[in-house]
Formats: sequence, C-alpha cells, structure tokens
Amino acid sequence: MEVHVGTSGWAYAWNQGRSLAWFSEHSGLDAVELNASFYGFPSEKSVRSWAAAGSMLRWSVKVNRSITHRHRFNEKAVPVWERFYERFLALDDLVDFYLFQAPPAFADVDRLVAFVEAIDLGARCAVEVRNPVVLGDDEACRRLQESAVLVSVDSPDFLERVFPGDVVYLRMHGRDGWYRHDYTEDELAAIRARIVAAGPGRAYVFFNNDHAMLEDARVMVRLFDRLPSG
Repeated sequence: MEVHVGTSGWAYAWNQGRSLAWFSEHSGLDAVELNASFYGFPSEKSVRSWAAAGSMLRWSVKVNRSITHRHRFNEKAVPVWERFYERFLALDDLVDFYLFQAPPAFADVDRLVAFVEAIDLGARCAVEVRNPVVLGDDEACRRLQESAVLVSVDSPDFLERVFPGDVVYLRMHGRDGWYRHDYTEDELAAIRARIVAAGPGRAYVFFNNDHAMLEDARVMVRLFDRLPSG
C-alpha cells in the first residue's frame, strides 16, 4: 500500500520557516492540501511559486467555495470550475486530487453525481460530504464512489468511518471539536488499522486539526512505517 500523509495547509504557527519551502524540506511529510484556494482564486504567479517550492510533494487542491457553496454544484458551477482549473495548470502535474467539500447540510446526491460526471476528472475528483445522513446512507455513498473518491472523515459529527476502495482519502478534523483535537497515539493506531483493513492501493491522510496537525501527522507516518512490508 502506498501511503501519503500531510496537513491541510502549511501557514500555521508550527511552521518555523513560515513558508512552503520549510514545510517541504523539514516537515517529514510528503503531501499537502491547499486550503487557501477554497476562499479565493490564487494568482498564476502564486501557483507557479507553489509548484516550484512544493515539487517534492503530492498535492490536493481544495476547490473554491463559489463552486461548492455558492452554486452548490449546479450547472453554473461547471464554467466556474473550468476557470478555476485553468488557474492551476502550472501545478497540475503534482495534483493527485481536486477536493470538492460540500456544504454541511448538502444532501442532493443526484446533483453532486451529475456535476462530477460533467467535469470528468475521474480518479482525481475527491468529494467530501459533511452531512451525517448522507454519510450513513450506504446506497448514497456507493453512488458517489462510482463517480469520485469519497472522502472519509474523522470529525465531531462522524467518527472513524473509512470508505473502502482503490484509494482511501481521510481528513482528520478533530474529535473534541472541529480543528482542535490532539489525537493520541492509540487513536491514530486505530485509524491506521481501519485504513489497512480497507485494503486500498493508495491511502492519503490529511490532518486538519490546526495546532496539533504537524505532530499528529508525524506520528501517523511512524505508525505506517512500522507496518511489515510485503
């Protein structure tokens, strides 16, 4: 199993160099989620600089909220996505996923599937649903997995479910509260076991719990390194 571990962003107090270059060289991680793109379209210059500084990383780019939250995956979202994608051409060779995070109450699986099929990203399309009702509906999850990588979540609203498939993509949001839980090694070991049991060819784990994210991610790397090879 190929495993990649990263954090959701790099502009945090734990980043001693306050830069992507420091993250790439000193974090001990091999992947990163770009979250700033959710809030605004970056300049082409910024994208080129990220491609240069983060050339050794595998990337997931979080898609802008105008697509997911303003247009909510309707037909108007498709041309906005096309403009967004064009902005990332300089980084595209490093991007394993474009991450589409649905609004918390979003439950229209038909609309989401239609959008995913329209943009035709294939295995690079990762969809994070935050509605526990949808996540608990096996048929809805099956339909989403037929069109995209369905993101597994560990969050105060929905704990520990890891969706099986060729790819596992897990976002670690926290447990005591959103973005602020410090995972224990036992909690991380249990999550690692769930990933292994799902049997993917590739697994991506991104920590989105702010102050604890770097150290927790490093522990997860060590836990996977302890697994027997073969």
